[in-house]
Amino acid sequence: MKRLIGFLSHWQNLLGFLVILLFAFIALAAPILSPPNVKTQGAFKTVGHAYDMVPHPPGEGAILGTLPGQTDVFHALVWGTRNAMIFGLSVAIGAFLFGSLFGAISGYAGGAVNNFMMRVADAFLTFPVLAGVVFLQEIVATTIESMGGVYWFNNQIHGQQIYFQFTPPPAIAFLLGVDPILITLIIFSWMPFARLVNTMVITLKNTDFVQAGRALGGSPLWIIRKHLLPNSIGPAIVLAARDVGSSVILQATITFIGLGGNSSWGIMLSIGRDWIIGANGNLFSFWWVYLPATIMVMVFGIAWNLLGDGINDALDPNSITRAYKPSRTRRKKARSINAEQSSMDRLSVESPDSDPVLAIARTAVMQKDLDSAYRAYSYLIHRQRELNQVIYDLALLTQKFPHEARYWQILGDALARNGEVASADRAYKQAKLVVH
Repeated sequence: MKRLIGFLSHWQNLLGFLVILLFAFIALAAPILSPPNVKTQGAFKTVGHAYDMVPHPPGEGAILGTLPGQTDVFHALVWGTRNAMIFGLSVAIGAFLFGSLFGAISGYAGGAVNNFMMRVADAFLTFPVLAGVVFLQEIVATTIESMGGVYWFNNQIHGQQIYFQFTPPPAIAFLLGVDPILITLIIFSWMPFARLVNTMVITLKNTDFVQAGRALGGSPLWIIRKHLLPNSIGPAIVLAARDVGSSVILQATITFIGLGGNSSWGIMLSIGRDWIIGANGNLFSFWWVYLPATIMVMVFGIAWNLLGDGINDALDPNSITRAYKPSRTRRKKARSINAEQSSMDRLSVESPDSDPVLAIARTAVMQKDLDSAYRAYSYLIHRQRELNQVIYDLALLTQKFPHEARYWQILGDALARNGEVASADRAYKQAKLVVH
């Protein structure tokens, strides 16, 4: 509960959460917000004469105007929200599940197996996503046409079109329900999840609770499912939240440039592209043709990124950004002891010395003996003792001495040992910047 309250206490997190709730409401209430009519084709509803290729401004029949062909903009936005939520969540969940399992298995196996599986992930990373989209759509089109069907893609008639003069066989019926872009993005989006989880599992597999699971006779799959995955998927969840928005933006982009796809928002932009610049070069002559869809795509992506950042903070309470700013309770306690104390003095005030080596390190810091403090903190990190306290101390030290590259380096080591991979990477990058 405290973590949820802390999450919602930041306006960025609350804004992203509320905007996503609004998108979810629109998606669920689409049949009520904009009911279809007899001329509706999926997410597109014709409210006038389809042969009228001049977009009409907002009016009584279409509150946000119409596109060429008299397609209702509001209806397409509402039903496009449903399509975007389904598509984005499907891609993110599919890539998350496969990538997390792949990374956990490879990390637990270790050795040559891990090297081989990670090289497979690297090979997928080198393959262009757009090439994969085109390749998979060609396979689908060739398969459908070889079975006697007709397949083509045309944004002017609302995207992918497939026709059969007879009842298609079950295999083709399955292909008709598969979005090639969705499958392609899952195939080429799982690798970052695998690498994140792989790093976490390699760090965790030698910990005491995993060793205890092995001693009790737990199988590798049981240990991965019961112990390793639950403790290593935090960064992957953050990445999955961000991927929901980015995958929808990529789908809209692919649809807009004519490589296929069923993004309603992308098709809207493609249909109205010839009307973006109106009379005398005025961009706002036909603003309803492109502005509503553009805003929806942008806000959708930003909202999921804000939510991802908030989840990252919630799952990573000892991140560097938080370490730089101690909690309000800690600041109030330090001020009550001595309002003039420096950040170095707070090391001995804000948390008790539960480890003698930690006490030695803090004493060295108080005496400005940075070399002795460095050795003591390095010892604690190597032995994985008092890591949370060490991270807090080192964050204060890097704030006080930002040009000490070695303290940035061991801060990264401590964060990595504590499973905070993203924060460790930032510390290592800062160390490199200081050196150069």
